[in-house]
Amino acid sequence: MIGKHGKLLIFLYIVFLIILFLMCSTDLIIREPEREIYQIAVIIEDVRSDNYSNFRKGMDQAAMEFNVDVRFITLYEKLDVEQQMELMDREQQDGADALIVVPADEEQINGKQMTIPVIFLRSGLGGASMGSIIVDYENMGEQLAGKISEDIKENSTVLLLTNPAKQSDMDRMFINGAETALSADGYSIQTIKINDEDGILASLDILEVWKNRNAVILAENQEILTAMAGVMADDPEAAAHVRGLYGRGNTMPILNYMDRGYIDGICVTDDFSIGYLSVREAVQALEGYDSSYIVMDSYYIEKEELREPVYEKVLFPIE
Repeated sequence: MIGKHGKLLIFLYIVFLIILFLMCSTDLIIREPEREIYQIAVIIEDVRSDNYSNFRKGMDQAAMEFNVDVRFITLYEKLDVEQQMELMDREQQDGADALIVVPADEEQINGKQMTIPVIFLRSGLGGASMGSIIVDYENMGEQLAGKISEDIKENSTVLLLTNPAKQSDMDRMFINGAETALSADGYSIQTIKINDEDGILASLDILEVWKNRNAVILAENQEILTAMAGVMADDPEAAAHVRGLYGRGNTMPILNYMDRGYIDGICVTDDFSIGYLSVREAVQALEGYDSSYIVMDSYYIEKEELREPVYEKVLFPIE
């Protein structure tokens, strides 16, 4: 039999275990370090811009990993740089820890002074508190022009479809790169400017040009590329006289048109990684690391490569 002294020891031991359990379960002994939730504002032109969906997926993934609250702000008017700078000031005043910005105008934004870290997307900007994640759109245009030269050996007319009223820095760099490379390869180039008031299809009105010249068409942006592929899908006679349709962007409509054979080649970027890296860089800047200057790759894809595993993450990312 256990004596009174033994029973007392057992009782005290049980009490000690209960107290130890309670202390551990209530974090009185082992405390989980409280992670600060960073507030990051993302200021972009339009949620319909190049691959917003993939871009957002990358940001959401990084937000979960780095304990970040991301909020998106879009411009009321596309390419309104004054409004963008006002929004940057407003978000800073409202308590944002860092900003991620797609510049409406790189030249004007470059002089903007901020007291919080700013990560610029798809531009060559940088500074003491600013990092950049860029895509070399001029090189992308040259890359696409090189593929056109490979596909269509004989000299041909290339129709460059542009929209000056809505042309961004990315559009300009892309077209400049393509035009320079195509001219060097001996192609005749005709620039067709789109009239915003009449709309894309009405202002183009180039079906007869296609039929007479069997031209190659190069679209400045994904909006024009999608519209032209739609025209070809609706008008088989016109499509038969197009030697090739090329552009940039990988939205689902573009990928569907390519799969159906209306688009011959596209240049794309890894927008999931751009979104992810932008949040990561903002967090690192907040934690005292130097801002980075990251140059992203671009990829040329044709119909046969749509379902290749190497491009799955770029075209169809999963969080």
